[in-house]
Amino acid sequence: MEAFSGLISASIERFAISTLLLVLIFGLAGKLRLSTLKNNLVAFIGLGLLGFTAFNLATFFGLQTTTPINGALILATTLWTMIFAVLLEGERIDRGLAIGLVLGLLGVGLVINRGDIQVLLGLKVATGDAMILAGSMAWAADMVGTRRFVKDATPLETTSFSMLFGVIGLIVLGFLFEDPIANIRNASLSVHGAVVYLVVFGSLIAYLLWFKGIHAIGAARTSIFFNLAPVFTMLVSSILGVLPNVWQLLGAGGVILGVVFASGLVFSPARPSQVQGAQAR
Repeated sequence: MEAFSGLISASIERFAISTLLLVLIFGLAGKLRLSTLKNNLVAFIGLGLLGFTAFNLATFFGLQTTTPINGALILATTLWTMIFAVLLEGERIDRGLAIGLVLGLLGVGLVINRGDIQVLLGLKVATGDAMILAGSMAWAADMVGTRRFVKDATPLETTSFSMLFGVIGLIVLGFLFEDPIANIRNASLSVHGAVVYLVVFGSLIAYLLWFKGIHAIGAARTSIFFNLAPVFTMLVSSILGVLPNVWQLLGAGGVILGVVFASGLVFSPARPSQVQGAQAR
């Protein structure tokens, strides 16, 4: 575990602070119900271990032994989420969602490989690839499980309680493989500053909005928006002086179109009442 030293400790610091803030702020405001935790205890434990512990560790460790191209391709894929949504939720893959998936995946491929097909053809399966794939599957199962197994819980409660058990899982692993107390104590101020940034933007805001989206439009449609990650990465790189080429711009356009189709802005998804009415006729 020498090569991975400190990764679990950094995750513990990030999610421990995030969870503490969520529980303190919204718990004192009366937004977190203990009855919800009791009624969904098993679900929250499973979602926390999948969506926070397993996903983050698999991603961090996987990126140590694979290329960013491989990692981005695997993480940007929404196929697993759609498969789990169909199997566990009975979600119907309509025309808009199918078109959005194809356009999104094609766009992600163009953004990452910069129009060079040889980059994709040269991809090799490595240990890191397998770890990231496992993390991607864990994240997909977490998203689908949020609506399938959690009952009568708000997105805020789902996020807070799932993160709580995810942190517990990280702490257990941290003390098994690292010395988190020493690692956190010896980290520089710049490292702690980066963790605080991740706490606010990469944990609190991001996870709350993400789970709210899952509750509103379902796991399969929400997962399409994950394809925007490479596009935003490209935009940040442009701001820092690394301008995109024509293939990356085309890919970004494909991803954006994919999100538009999948979100139902072009082909409005049929509502449950409409589907039932059609079946009755």
